[in-house]
Amino acid sequence: MKIKVFALAALGVTVGVVVINTILLKRQIGDTLLQVEAFDPEGSDALKDAEIIYDDFKKKEKFISLTVSHDDLMSIEDAFAEMIGYLSVDDPKGAEVSKNRLTDALMHLRRLSGFNIDAVI
Repeated sequence: MKIKVFALAALGVTVGVVVINTILLKRQIGDTLLQVEAFDPEGSDALKDAEIIYDDFKKKEKFISLTVSHDDLMSIEDAFAEMIGYLSVDDPKGAEVSKNRLTDALMHLRRLSGFNIDAVI
């Protein structure tokens, strides 16, 4: 009987931790996604704003990387680097394309971090 109680307690703790992790993960990814969507590559301080968003993402990445595929994180980092690169050479059109790639990568990551069959497979 003690083994069954322990097993149920362990199951409950595991499910609880997964639920909390999923909620926190979606919140952090969602915050970054909102920042990126609100970002204007043609603004006067676009490079500085992009670097601020990237620095904020880097702080969140420490937690995100615990449970997220590193390939997905690399695609997000690549899109950030590309967007900041375009902005550093004053190419807002290229930065807009990179922003769209970054938005898609963040939406993909948010979708995979939720409660759905894609997250399991």
